[in-house]
Amino acid sequence: MSVLLLAALTIPGGLAAFLTFGRPRVGLAIGGLTSILAIVVAASIGPHDAAPLVGTVVSGSDGLRTVALTWAAGIALLGLADVLVGSGGATLGPSLMGLGTGVLALSVADAGIGFALLTAGGMATALGPLAWLHGAAPDVALLGLRLLRPLAVAGFLGLAAVAWGASALGPFVAGDPLGGSDPALEIATGLGLLVVVTAVVIRMGAIPAHVWASRLAEAMPVAAVPATLGWGAAGFALVALAWVDVTIAPAAAPLFAERGLIALVAATSVLLGGLAAILHDDLEHILGYSIVQDAGIALLAFSEIRPDLALAGRDWLIGMVAVKSGLAAWVLVTRSTFGARRLSELRGWARSSPVLGLTFAVVALGVVGLPGMATFGARGLLTESAVASPFDLFVLAAAFAPIVYLGRIAVAGLDRMSDAVLAAEGTRPRLRGIRPAGWSAASVAVVARAVPAAIRANRFVIAAATALLVAVIGLGVATAGIAGDAADETLGGAGGATGATGAASRFEAGR
Repeated sequence: MSVLLLAALTIPGGLAAFLTFGRPRVGLAIGGLTSILAIVVAASIGPHDAAPLVGTVVSGSDGLRTVALTWAAGIALLGLADVLVGSGGATLGPSLMGLGTGVLALSVADAGIGFALLTAGGMATALGPLAWLHGAAPDVALLGLRLLRPLAVAGFLGLAAVAWGASALGPFVAGDPLGGSDPALEIATGLGLLVVVTAVVIRMGAIPAHVWASRLAEAMPVAAVPATLGWGAAGFALVALAWVDVTIAPAAAPLFAERGLIALVAATSVLLGGLAAILHDDLEHILGYSIVQDAGIALLAFSEIRPDLALAGRDWLIGMVAVKSGLAAWVLVTRSTFGARRLSELRGWARSSPVLGLTFAVVALGVVGLPGMATFGARGLLTESAVASPFDLFVLAAAFAPIVYLGRIAVAGLDRMSDAVLAAEGTRPRLRGIRPAGWSAASVAVVARAVPAAIRANRFVIAAATALLVAVIGLGVATAGIAGDAADETLGGAGGATGATGAASRFEAGR
């Protein structure tokens, strides 16, 4: 029941926080309390959770607990950092709604319900921050329509693939129990695979669907990027991976052309996403195109239908989303601390703020990885298995583009301080308004009044420490992975069935 409780808590709680944001203190109080309770509830999710829901089954697992707990903690910490740096915290309520719908989608046994929930949650997560944009209302409405349309298209394609899987042409009904090869079924299977992968490409913002994702990342606050282009997109891909494992894999069709096309799109995203992150100078574009490259590596899991690659894809998706949440937190705090977004204006940032420097070091370690880390092994396995030799070496080399673009940021941070960095305030801890006066009632009152002043004086330092915590959590998830050493670990029940068949197959992470 923990999954249902989490959804019942975060969806209305996030909606209430969003609707009351016109009164910031009330909205932040509701959102903050909801996020804390969400962490507590997420920590209680486990294999014992199972409950029927509207013709499907909601089930938990240790893997789902990892996802939900990391997701909830990231939302709470990013929301805190967003408030501390003065961005307003408009992302907290919508992000909570995305958390509730996303975890519920990963726990249900019906992939159609999963795609529908993730689409609704993704649109709510993106719509909330866009609704608070400054400017003329018609312009904002038109921008929102353009940016949300791809989310709706991706959801429609996912539902279309699920409907095909349960139709007379799909493998659930048309599969030959004797193993015979039906050319018509093979063509339909290939088209079904391409449709669902197209939905994933659009939802994750991989090339050639990266333009809308880039514009969305530019339009919304940085704190909303992990919820919209990170966790929501990763959940969509996880449901699609599970659906492919249940529908496409048993069909035993070779699908050489379809798999080659998927590998080509994935390799293009890896190459061009990494190159764009290297060439751009502003932090938001570096963050956005690094996510495009991550999406390309995740797509490789669809080009070769094997259980070990599906597990690697899941490890990569969850690990990289957690790590890039730390990068997004670093971008948010760095931009706000120094009032600049371009590397040319941020020279010496690490020398000015050691806490931000440590945060970036942890993020860089998680992004690049080391042998033995789950994401490091997943990246190598996906590129080696899904891309033909010797091209796999080029794709793998391109996948290490973070060494270059993160190296540029590090070099800029150690350079001589720019004017913007020199003029920044609040990069080092300050004690203001607190004077020791013994333990009298008057001294306690003085301290009580001084604490808010001290928080305001050190808000950028506290925000940097919050970003550091997000980065540490991301590094831990990237190291351990989602399945760990348990071969039978599951991640909820998403993607296991279609509405027509009613089969409650589990979302298995290691079979």
